[in-house]
Formats: sequence, C-alpha cells, structure tokens
Amino acid sequence: MEKVLGIPQRTRVVRAAAELFAERGYHAVAMSDIQQAVGLGRGALYHHIRSKEDLLYDIVREYIADLVEFAAGLSRDRDPRERVRLLGSHLIEKIASNKPELTVCFREVQSLTGERQGEVVKLHAAYERAWRDVYVDGAEVGVFRPYDPIVLKALVGMYFHSFLWIKPNGALRPAEVADRLNSMALQALAPMPPTEAV
Repeated sequence: MEKVLGIPQRTRVVRAAAELFAERGYHAVAMSDIQQAVGLGRGALYHHIRSKEDLLYDIVREYIADLVEFAAGLSRDRDPRERVRLLGSHLIEKIASNKPELTVCFREVQSLTGERQGEVVKLHAAYERAWRDVYVDGAEVGVFRPYDPIVLKALVGMYFHSFLWIKPNGALRPAEVADRLNSMALQALAPMPPTEAV
C-alpha cells in the first residue's frame, strides 16, 4: 500500500474526510474537497475508496464498534462504580484522541443509508445498553439509585456531547475532564438519602 511519511494513503484519506465532515457536516463536503485535502487526483482517490458514504460508514462504524468492544470486555463482577469510571474515562480519552472521528460518529449517523445506518444504530444502542447494565447492576446491589431511563440518557449524553467542547490540548488533560465527569455521574447515581420524618 502506498504511504506518505509512513502513513497509508487510505488512512490519510479517512482522516482528512473525518476532519472535513466534522468541520462542515457530511452533506456539505464534496469528493473534490477530500481530493484537495489529501492532494490526490480523482483516479488516485477512488483507488483507495469507493464513495463518500463508504468513508462515512468506515469512520462511524470503527469508532462506535471500538466503544462497544471495550464496554463488552468489562466484567459484570466488577464494582459498578468502577465500571462507570472505566467507561467514562475510556470514552473521554477516545473523544479527545480522535475528536473529528468521534464528532462524525455521534453527529452523522443519520446520513448513512439502508443497512449501514441500521447496523450503526444497533451499535449505538449496544453501547448505551452497556451503560444501562452498569446502572441496573449498581441499583440491584444498592450502590446506585433505582434505574431511571431519563437519568441514564442524561448521563450518557453528558459524556457524548463533550465532543462539542473538549479541547484535546487544553488546560485540562482528558483524564482530568474524565475524572470530573465521572465524579458528577457517580453523584447523580448515588442512592437518595432517606427522608427524615417530620
């Protein structure tokens, strides 16, 4: 495979596409924009990819599949609070390390069509289900409040939407951002204190 500075051409094309999709939105990017970004002619570009949607699918599927795989590897015997910390930290590190790709992953799923969209939507659901399992497991052993789907959506959304504001090279390292979000999540999940009799 042809490489530039040790990076395979296809990897360069996917990275450039992710940056353009994240910056402008999938539908606003033309194949000519990607060609220009990587300095390839039309024929050379199509040697590495088949279509713009193929690029979108590859970006979205790779990153959500990675999140699902990590979540599936966490033992349900592990303390649910520790699982929340691990899931949260992994997600924030992944977003910070691959911000354009994760921006596309969270924002452009509906731009896929047919079976591809269905597959990716299922992967997103599987990832959210992993968070739900942690919450339910924690509730069952008394370390979390009873399961509430609204609380779950709020917590997962808090992590997901960090792609809008996180700065990979900002004053706070991604691990510090993760620690703060994990602390907020665990406070929100903690059992409600018993009400005092009046």
